Amino acid sequence: MTAFAVEHDNAVDTKPLPCGESCVHDGEIFAMGVPIGELIDNVSYVDMLFFQLQRRYPSDVERQVIDAYLVSLCEHGVTSPSTHGARVAASVRAPFAACAINFISAAMGPYHFGALECAMREIQHIADDIDDMEIYIDQVFERGDRVWGYGHRFHRSPNTTGLDENAARELQEHTDPRVRKLVELADQLGWDGKYLRTARNVGRALYARKRIPINIDGIAAGLLLDMGFDARAAMLFVMIGRLPNMARLYLEEQEETPNRFVALATNRDRDFRLTVDRTISGQRA
Repeated sequence: MTAFAVEHDNAVDTKPLPCGESCVHDGEIFAMGVPIGELIDNVSYVDMLFFQLQRRYPSDVERQVIDAYLVSLCEHGVTSPSTHGARVAASVRAPFAACAINFISAAMGPYHFGALECAMREIQHIADDIDDMEIYIDQVFERGDRVWGYGHRFHRSPNTTGLDENAARELQEHTDPRVRKLVELADQLGWDGKYLRTARNVGRALYARKRIPINIDGIAAGLLLDMGFDARAAMLFVMIGRLPNMARLYLEEQEETPNRFVALATNRDRDFRLTVDRTISGQRA
């Protein structure tokens, strides 16, 4: 548990804590020593995330933030590469499990949802090991590299509607609606963890230099690190956050013409960047 988590662990809990090993016997299941019946209807799903990964329960503040973050992951239209894969699999009538695997395998790349793990590692490195953040950022740019957790192909222009003067100074946090809301929630809750501070400070520096805003992975990385989560398990949050959306898209696709997508195969084709819905274009198999 991080120092931040200890400070905010003020909830009075009578929930059973892990006290042993997980095992299964005839008529009983033990989750790290606790009979499963003592957990069912006694703890929430978010509680179980902490129970399984950190052998503790979240504070009320942590529970609220994780719940908000998972909701933020539940929708981003049909624009992402991982969504394309899941929809194409659904279109050829692959079962939902195959569509979910397509989503997960495409999402793992560092230029997609895999960026969350990269961002957690980088923000942790900056916060724990780097003495001068500004010099570090300069060196990253000199190498032609990127700082993970910043920049987005859609969310680039800050929404300044209703911003007061103080908020207007933080435009890098107002391009992505998910970032805006999570930052607002964190501020309301008095969240002052080291890693979120680092993530926001890096965001200010990047926006001042190149107008690169912080994205959902950058904010989430700071929050998850403050709560003590390990970067190696970052994809867990992506999967449980977005899979309900994949299930909805899968079910919707069952009402469409089978095999309706045409994806061009090589970048030698002048129309390579185009993905065609044959039911719209009038093409037939």
